[in-house]
Amino acid sequence: MLIFFSCITAVLAAQTDIAQAKQEAIALFEAYEQQSETFNQKRELDSMQVYLKKLDALLPQIQDSSYNYRADLIRGSVLTRNTQSDEAMKVLLKTTEFFKLQEDYPNYYRGRYKIGICYYYVNRREATKEVMLEVIANKQYISQDLATSALANIGAVNIELGMQQKDDALLQDAVNRLDKAISINKQIKNYTKLASNYSLLAESYNQLKDRQKALKFLDSAIHFAQKDKNLGQEGFAMIKKGNIFTNNKQYHQAQKMFDKASKIYRKADDNPSLLYAYVEKKRMLMLMESYEEASKLGDSIYGLTIENYNKRFADGISEMETKYKTAEKERQILEQRADIAEKELTLQKRQYQFYGALGLAILILIIGYLFYNQQKLKNRQLIKENRLKVALKETETQNKLQEQRLRISRDLHDNIGAQLSFIISSIDNLKYASKEVTQEFKDKLSCISEFTSSTIDQLRDTIWAMNKDEISLTDLQSRTLAFIEKAKIAKQEVKFKFNNEVNASIQFTAIQGMHLFRVIQEAINNSLKYANADLVTVDFKEESSQIIFSIKDNGIGFEKETVSLGNGLNNMQKRMGEINAQIKINAKPAEGTEIIVKYTI
Repeated sequence: MLIFFSCITAVLAAQTDIAQAKQEAIALFEAYEQQSETFNQKRELDSMQVYLKKLDALLPQIQDSSYNYRADLIRGSVLTRNTQSDEAMKVLLKTTEFFKLQEDYPNYYRGRYKIGICYYYVNRREATKEVMLEVIANKQYISQDLATSALANIGAVNIELGMQQKDDALLQDAVNRLDKAISINKQIKNYTKLASNYSLLAESYNQLKDRQKALKFLDSAIHFAQKDKNLGQEGFAMIKKGNIFTNNKQYHQAQKMFDKASKIYRKADDNPSLLYAYVEKKRMLMLMESYEEASKLGDSIYGLTIENYNKRFADGISEMETKYKTAEKERQILEQRADIAEKELTLQKRQYQFYGALGLAILILIIGYLFYNQQKLKNRQLIKENRLKVALKETETQNKLQEQRLRISRDLHDNIGAQLSFIISSIDNLKYASKEVTQEFKDKLSCISEFTSSTIDQLRDTIWAMNKDEISLTDLQSRTLAFIEKAKIAKQEVKFKFNNEVNASIQFTAIQGMHLFRVIQEAINNSLKYANADLVTVDFKEESSQIIFSIKDNGIGFEKETVSLGNGLNNMQKRMGEINAQIKINAKPAEGTEIIVKYTI
């Protein structure tokens, strides 16, 4: 009996030591987790990566799947900051699904906030706004700091949408939200957020044509950035201030701002931000007609562009190495778990032999009770894990599709978009590099520059469609109006009318929406190029379960029987055939042309 009680005491002492070590690991994990989020606010990627490794090192001691997913929340932020948005979205979607099944709403909405940030990094502004509104609507589950950040992010999105749609109401809404965020951050003395909030508020007033207020708030942004020792925010505010000085033709003050920002980013080895400072300074030099200096700065821009491209290539290799190391780490963890399981089985076997030798009924009862409880807990855990696996399998197909879209749109935006922008910059340098260049040569260069700009617009339209699972009729109307606004600038002698008589809420697939927009775009272009019209009318109607799109001009028209259809009209018919829509072309000489598209809802 004495030996029996000694063994029981030793087992209980060992279990107490294990439990205490686990609690210490949990306390350390939570401290590291909080520090990681602080570095995330300040966008200090290197420090975040260091603390993520510390979190991963604690997981084997904790042995709790919820902490693995909490570490994945930090991992998602690291991937987002490192421009690996597709990998970040994959991690965050899986993580939030786990917390939702566990009904852990504080971590669920924390993860949803991070998904919103990831959407912002891939230019899905409407999706960002939707997620941030969802987070604010459930602010009872999250910290005040996170809710305030979501509020400021909605303001940032509204600034961009207000600029794109020329909607002062969105800009004023941004001002109101940012004022609230600033008031809260002042109370808690969050200088990092205050610097960002004031920069965004300044941009709101800049777009509302109140440049004096914009300059005042940029000074506040610089002040709080300096207090926070945040060089990135300080340089960003200086560039924005330089832009306003440039627009006011205060070139001397503007140059001082650009030079200070460039010095900050060179010291911080922040090449993307330094490139932004150089591009804005070059724009100022072109307005000052300092073409020689602008040309020299263009060489620096070219060098930084190549360096950034090489860095992205190196980051791609680093990403593959990281995936390999992650797989290796997971293999090691599985081996450790198998070893632990084997040791546990060996220990249980020895215990059973020892208890059997004693032959005491009380010992058998204790073993049976402990074994029963252990199996009960394991069964519960298995049930939870099986539920999670079923839910994850249901979302796996959607995640893969989302990953492919994000990867392709990121490559289009980062590689082709950057290269086209570089072509435009190089053409501008050629135009002003020498005074001896003929006007005819300059005109040809301008034509190439306009074509390249048009290609960039088409690329943005493609990325817009790719980043959406569905395109609403409202999205299609907004995109059409934006194209008409550009057409008005290019053809000021032509008037446009846009009528919308559709009240129903209609959703198209991304392919359907893109085909419809391309046909509307091509029809308007044909009216501008060939019809010699002074009025173009665009109508959206709803009749007998059909949406009818009509593009009509009062130009010279043509005789359909005697004129063969060009590539543009043939392409329209092919596009509509692919989505089972009908297209009809009505044209008569001297009576104009009307293109009618009918799409069955």
